[in-house]
Amino acid sequence: MDKSMKKIFSSLAVVVSLFALNACASAPSVPQDNFYRIAPQPTTNQQGSALQDATVEVSRFVADGSVSNRPILYSSDANPNSVSEYNYHFWIEAPPTLIKDALVSYLRATNVANRVVTPEMRVSSDYSVLGRIKRLEIYTGNKYTGVASFEIGLRRNLDGELVVLNEYESKIAADNNSVGSVITAVEKAVEDIFARFVHDISTK
Repeated sequence: MDKSMKKIFSSLAVVVSLFALNACASAPSVPQDNFYRIAPQPTTNQQGSALQDATVEVSRFVADGSVSNRPILYSSDANPNSVSEYNYHFWIEAPPTLIKDALVSYLRATNVANRVVTPEMRVSSDYSVLGRIKRLEIYTGNKYTGVASFEIGLRRNLDGELVVLNEYESKIAADNNSVGSVITAVEKAVEDIFARFVHDISTK
């Protein structure tokens, strides 16, 4: 190969390298994953003592299909029966664990029972809280909304009687359309359901 050909191939190599570097520099960065927790808090006038002398065990909630997975779900006005997953927004725990832990903290804060425990503590309990997550999602449209829908029951362990068993649904409008704002709306929807559950316990 003569010197002129060598120069041509050398020049081509430089051009190819420059194109490769430019392509790498201009490639869009991968979005960062975001993880969200929820921590519903009772209002100050919500203190209860319906089970003051009892130990209540809160079991892990159950959920079916995509509702049990960590990616945050959303539906829309255009097709409300179609539910999709966000690609980069996740619950910090799978919803069955997330909601169980949130309810444990909530019940302890209300002083609704003498002790509120989880199955992992392996202690005998007087009552068990059993729950199922039906919806936990963001609803998009003209007004973004946080949606929560649970079935929750309180069982007396001595005889297996269901003292409380109700379906609860709550929809709370977000302040704006950002994911963070709608997650706050979801948290408030969960808080509303927990408040109604405590009220139902307290009236039994």
